[in-house]
Amino acid sequence: MKYINKTNIKKLVNAQGKRAGKDFLFQLDLMIERKVIKACSVHNGGKKTLDSSVASYIGINGDK
Repeated sequence: MKYINKTNIKKLVNAQGKRAGKDFLFQLDLMIERKVIKACSVHNGGKKTLDSSVASYIGINGDK
């Protein structure tokens, strides 16, 4: 796990009455890495800062 806090994710999942397996946590970590790399490749008007518009564009915000 490089990017997610395993303990906090497990607490959130447990609060929903479920359990998080190692494979789920691993895939979630990979998804975060892919999303960040994708966000960094988006042209955002020359800005260096990733903002909510980039998050929306790549499908982090909402139900995309």
